[in-house]
Amino acid sequence: MSSSQVVLSSTLKELYSLDGGNADDVALIYAFPNPTQLASSLPVSHKYAYQGPRTMKLSKDTMARFCLGCLAQYYGFIAGPMDLYLFDIDQTPPELAPVSNPSMAKSVPTHRSDAERVFASLQEAQRPKLRFVEDAQTVARVEKKKAVITPMDFLDGHGALVDQDAHWDLLSKRTLALSGLPSPPTEVIDSVLRADQTGDLTVLEKETERMLERIASRPLPFVVKLPMGLGGHAVFMVKQEEQRQSCLTILRAELPSMFESLTHENEAKKPVSLLVQDVVSGLSDGVSIFITMAGRPVYISTSEQILNERDEWSGGFMDYTRQEARGKQYHQLIERVTEYVYQQGYYGPMGIDVMTDANGQQLIVDMNIRQTGSYTLGLMKKHFYEQRNLPLGGLICPIAAQGDRDHFEAKFADEIRDGSLVIAAWCGSPRGMLGYSACGLLLGAKDREQMQALMAKMANMAVRK
Repeated sequence: MSSSQVVLSSTLKELYSLDGGNADDVALIYAFPNPTQLASSLPVSHKYAYQGPRTMKLSKDTMARFCLGCLAQYYGFIAGPMDLYLFDIDQTPPELAPVSNPSMAKSVPTHRSDAERVFASLQEAQRPKLRFVEDAQTVARVEKKKAVITPMDFLDGHGALVDQDAHWDLLSKRTLALSGLPSPPTEVIDSVLRADQTGDLTVLEKETERMLERIASRPLPFVVKLPMGLGGHAVFMVKQEEQRQSCLTILRAELPSMFESLTHENEAKKPVSLLVQDVVSGLSDGVSIFITMAGRPVYISTSEQILNERDEWSGGFMDYTRQEARGKQYHQLIERVTEYVYQQGYYGPMGIDVMTDANGQQLIVDMNIRQTGSYTLGLMKKHFYEQRNLPLGGLICPIAAQGDRDHFEAKFADEIRDGSLVIAAWCGSPRGMLGYSACGLLLGAKDREQMQALMAKMANMAVRK
C-alpha cells in the first residue's frame, strides 16, 4: 500500500449490513439536488422540490460539475464495495478525456475518468462499484433498493430504500419545528394557497406580502429558513436592518418559484412555508449517526462546522481525540432523535446540527435526514489519526480549484504523499488548465494552527468569484 492510500474506519457497506441489514441489496443513487435540470441524465424533481435562493448563480454545466460530479463523488467516497450510481454530465465539444492508448475505440468523458481517479485512492477492498447513469429510467429499473441523498421524482414506485414521501417530509425544516424535539422557538408561516390557485398573479402577490409581513415587522435578530433548502442556501441570518431588507428582496423573488412548485401531490406537505426562528448564540456541532435497519443509532462523529462569508456550510473541523466524549455528550439527544426518525420510516445515515443555549440545553438547529458533508470526515479517523497520528481532521467541499488535477497534485505533492491531503472529489472542466475544477478535500493536521495553515493554502489556490 502506498503511503497516501486511504483506509476508512468503516464504510456505508458495513453500516447498512448491521442488525440484519443486507447492503448487497442496496444501491446508492447519488446526486446533490438542484431546483433546475442540470443534465439530460437526471430529470428535475417537481414533486420533491428543493429551494436554494442564495445559491451562487453559475452556468448549467458548472452547476452540473458541482452537484452531479463533485458532491456526488464526495458523498460516495465512503460507500465501500456497494453499487454507486453517478449521473452523467452532458458533454461539451472539448470534453473527451485524453487516452493513453490511441487504439481505444472510445474515449472516456472527463467526469467519468475524474471519478474513477478519485476512488482509486481508496484501498481496493473499500472502493465503490462505480456505475454511470445515462438515462434515469435505466437506473430506476435496477432490482435493488435505492438509497439516495434526497428523494427524486423518477424513483417513485421503483424500490426506494426509504419511502420517498416520508423521507422528503423528514427533510423539511418545517417538520423539525413541529416535531416536539428540542429546537429553538420557531414560528411557522404556511401558505394557504392550493395548487390550483397558483395561476392567478394577483392572488400570488397578495399571498407573498401576507407571508412576508412577519419578517418585515419582527424585532431583530432572528433567522429565516425555507423548508427544503440544503447547505445553508435557504437560510438568512437577520441581525441588521439591511439584512432584513436583503432577505425580503430575495424572498419576494423566490416565493413565486415556490408557489409554482405546488402540486396536487405535494400540497398537503406544505412545501411553501417560511420559518422564523430565534437566534441561538455560539457554535454549532454537526453530529453524524447511522440508524440501522433495526432502529439502533450508531454514533459516527461530531464536527465543528465552518460557514463562509455568506453563512453557508463550506466545511468542518474534527478532533479525533474527543470523539468518544462527544458521543457521550450527545447520547440522550441521539437516542431521542433516532426514535422519532425511525418511527417516521427512515433508516440510514443522517446528521444533527446542535447548539447549546445559555441554560445548557441542547437544541437542534437543523436535522439532516440524509448523508451529510461531515460524515466522510468521521470515517477518516483511521487514515488520519490511527495511521498518521494526525488528531485533527478538516474538510473543504465544494471548492473551485484553478486548473486540472495534475497541476493541483504537482503543487501539493508533499501533502498528498504523506497522506495529510486526500482528494475525495474532483470534477474538472473540459478546458483543462484554462478552466477550473470542482473538488472536495480532506485534510489532516497535528494541531489547529497547522490545520488553519493548510486550509489557508487550499483557499489561496481557489478561484475567486
